[in-house]
Amino acid sequence: MKKIFLTILSASLLFSCSKSSLDLLNPNEPTPAVLKTEEGLIRGTLGIYNKFGLEFWWIALANHDVMGDSYTISAGNFSWRWVNQVSKITLSNGTVLTPPQGGSQGTELKNRNDRSFGNDNAFYNEWAALYFVNNQANLILDITSKDDLTLTGGADEAATKKALIRAFAYWWKGFAYSRIGSIYIAGVQADKFVDGTLMNNEFVTHDAIVKLGNDNFDACVAELNKVKSISAYNALFPRLIPDFTTTGKGGVISPDAWKRHIATYKARNLLANKKVAQMTNADWTNVLTLATAGLTKDDKIFTMRSADVNDLVSITAWSPYRLQIGWENISERLIQDFKAGDKRYERNIDGPYAPYGNERNRGAQYATRWYLFEIGDGGDWASTTTGLAELPVGCTYEENELMIAEANIRLGNIDEGLKHIDNVRDYQKSELPHVAGTGLSQTDALEELRSERRIGLFLKNVAFYDARRWGVTAPAGQGGGRKHAWVIKSDNTLDNDATIEYNYLDYWDVPQNELDFNTPSGTSAPVRSN
Repeated sequence: MKKIFLTILSASLLFSCSKSSLDLLNPNEPTPAVLKTEEGLIRGTLGIYNKFGLEFWWIALANHDVMGDSYTISAGNFSWRWVNQVSKITLSNGTVLTPPQGGSQGTELKNRNDRSFGNDNAFYNEWAALYFVNNQANLILDITSKDDLTLTGGADEAATKKALIRAFAYWWKGFAYSRIGSIYIAGVQADKFVDGTLMNNEFVTHDAIVKLGNDNFDACVAELNKVKSISAYNALFPRLIPDFTTTGKGGVISPDAWKRHIATYKARNLLANKKVAQMTNADWTNVLTLATAGLTKDDKIFTMRSADVNDLVSITAWSPYRLQIGWENISERLIQDFKAGDKRYERNIDGPYAPYGNERNRGAQYATRWYLFEIGDGGDWASTTTGLAELPVGCTYEENELMIAEANIRLGNIDEGLKHIDNVRDYQKSELPHVAGTGLSQTDALEELRSERRIGLFLKNVAFYDARRWGVTAPAGQGGGRKHAWVIKSDNTLDNDATIEYNYLDYWDVPQNELDFNTPSGTSAPVRSN
């Protein structure tokens, strides 16, 4: 039985690129044979970036950040108002606020899990984008596995080119599977083309999909170990990433730095997909081992920026821009997580002003008194000026350090963990006094860790993973929610002791866009969450 949805994805690999340097094929000769040429293969590998689309760079990333309550979106577009619709807010005077319209987040999102909703089916966007990415990576691996592939240069140079291109394909597959398994209740392994079609109706658990991510990361490392000519590697690498991402933290990632990035991502995969209450000492030791082998502060990483030419985020269709024009608004709860004296607050946070964000009375959680300073004016995070803002794609040094910190603190090595929190604050020029050596208890050290992950990892796309694993997004009956939260009341004054019950889905349903054409086998894992 042909699985039509994934068939559509795989077929579109050859025909859906825009006319830019990211084109998969020469528009004058759009045939798979072009990929067997060196130039075609290079452009096909670069073209993986073009598969993410609006569905990822804006919609999916924003979904995660609003569920982590870093910023909020009240707009109904792409179902955002439902993605961050909390179940209940209890003010300090006992007044209970429930959603003015609709029910819980899970109910509203499941009600829209239908092809007729298009991109307003929140479950669709990340799934589609990441399987597009995965499937183009499959195509690159298929081409590079054939004997008729010819690459220029001597034996070492040709071997290095092939290994690097295959490393990119495995990296993006590892990235795609890791994210799919970290947000969807189940997924499919889509690795091989059969008569041009990806055939698989065996849905497996999200943990199994995350393992596929790690397996592909291992395959990426194996290819990196085949690199024989660093000069050939350094010459080809910048042709496989958008040229506007080679500044800042972006650029040529050395084989060793790439391996460190993979160690960091594996640590994230473990940390993000287990509740803290489920983590054992063995788990924390594994996180510590992986992160200790992870990213360092000087390592280059994969990044994204806006650009005047060959732009991938339509210049305005991503959070660093939308945070500056009222589409996305800084959460009051993020502001309350800054420590007094933090220079990051002074550089980035503008306010307080008169509350805004809930003019349509869609929920008190949307109201805020804060704006962000532009990067051009000394800020770090957001700008309407093309090319200034940078988002990481994957992991960062700061995330790695904070995983080392958390693992150490959880294992009882409190002062050692606090040193890594200090490292991040120093790296980001917070000018906060060091907390290592101050005699903090484990409870107080974990609060330092929590607040630093909120601020230090802002716009690094882990806010929802953290809220989920810490139990914040769980129902109140399971100990979830946030107490002592800042909320703007209907009279536009601040309540600094409210309780928010988020009650968000831990993992999302497989989109009906897939299920309409790919009926799960009788032995498949559940494709709908509770």
